[in-house]
Amino acid sequence: MTKPLETRGANSTEPVLKQALGAHWSLLAPVIQAHYDLSPFTDEQIHLKGNMDRVFHARVVSPLLPLAALAGAMVPYRGENVPVEVVNYSLQGKPSYFWHRTFFFPGKKPFEFQSSMICTGKGELTEYVGFGLGLRLSVEAKNGGVVERELGYVWRIGRRSIPMPINLLLGQSHVEEMPLSDIEYEMRWTITHPLFGETFAYSGRFNLIP
Repeated sequence: MTKPLETRGANSTEPVLKQALGAHWSLLAPVIQAHYDLSPFTDEQIHLKGNMDRVFHARVVSPLLPLAALAGAMVPYRGENVPVEVVNYSLQGKPSYFWHRTFFFPGKKPFEFQSSMICTGKGELTEYVGFGLGLRLSVEAKNGGVVERELGYVWRIGRRSIPMPINLLLGQSHVEEMPLSDIEYEMRWTITHPLFGETFAYSGRFNLIP
């Protein structure tokens, strides 16, 4: 069933994550706040460099990878100690928090992974990749970091969104970003299926670049 696309604080200039967390934003460590401290409707940028100690996908999801990679929804390679560069940015006239990730796998063309994120409710973000595919996530502050849990996939068509049962194929997403210092944090993203186990994962450490 389609429903109107909700955007909480559509005209807000507060950081997107702060819109979702409200007063709990103050519970985040400085490095996590700094990572998300971009004002919508501006031309601000944040640069990060990091290293993924593990990038993994299960063989059972291999047939889905070409389409998922085309949509920018999943990294199609496996690897360890993979350098990554990230540019987060905002744009004039846009309420979103944007991501541009570049993975440098040895012997392969750099893989670029782009997405955008908006606040779609109290304690909720939706991250969009290509073709209007979005992942709804509940968000909470925990131990100075941020924890995101999947609420389901949607397909955005204009101002409408259609629930998509993609999690029946892939499993449930879980994301954590936890502080290590004032300029470094660690992140972990896993997708776990009740039958197939872990279907996708990557984890690593990132530094904010002045």
